Amino acid sequence: MKHFPRLLLVSMVLASAAAFAAPFEGKVNFKMTSGAGQPQEMIYNIKGGKIRLEMPGQKSVGMILDPANKETIMIMEEQKMYMTMAIPDAAPSAEGDKASDVKLEKTGETEKILGHTATKYISTHEGTTTELWLAEGLGMFAAFNNANPMGGRGQRGGQASTDWARLLAGKELFPLRVVGKDKSGKESFRMETTAINEQSLPDSMFAPPPGYQKMDMGGMMKGIMPKMRR
Repeated sequence: MKHFPRLLLVSMVLASAAAFAAPFEGKVNFKMTSGAGQPQEMIYNIKGGKIRLEMPGQKSVGMILDPANKETIMIMEEQKMYMTMAIPDAAPSAEGDKASDVKLEKTGETEKILGHTATKYISTHEGTTTELWLAEGLGMFAAFNNANPMGGRGQRGGQASTDWARLLAGKELFPLRVVGKDKSGKESFRMETTAINEQSLPDSMFAPPPGYQKMDMGGMMKGIMPKMRR
């Protein structure tokens, strides 16, 4: 379960839109690089408004986002268990206030990326710049918090990468390329779409596998808290 804590944090701050418009069904593959880290792959499986997120190399844990039911499902394959968590409604926060000055400007530049027309947008925040190439027709993109695989605070350029993701919440704009630059203009983060495959996906991919036991997170925390007080 070594990858569970990070994906748990990711799931708790996914975009809080109540519904996803989902004209697209299939898989979207991304390659991400941030700072001095190794490139990381991320796969979005999309169907009927639901998303299953996969991180190759972390196959012991899967994550399903179900906005219609306002819940996230974490699947732990090695333990044959799963747990559900509510997607919180969007609410003002200190962090949100700090990000309120983030700007997203549309340019007139377009480019064909893997057969989809993407429009270039520029996001700026506290001296950092992020170039976003956004396409319509692929649904909405789930935004992450600072503890996400796309980068976060503590990583060079991470703040810019999380801010642009929050700007996309509720918008039918899907990123096909994202390039973050620090205050010196040096590239600090890049996310590239490497494949878009429109295909039929089984409903079973977006639900806990039969026979998996549901984890009682409340009971687990009750057991952990007394030990922490010792």
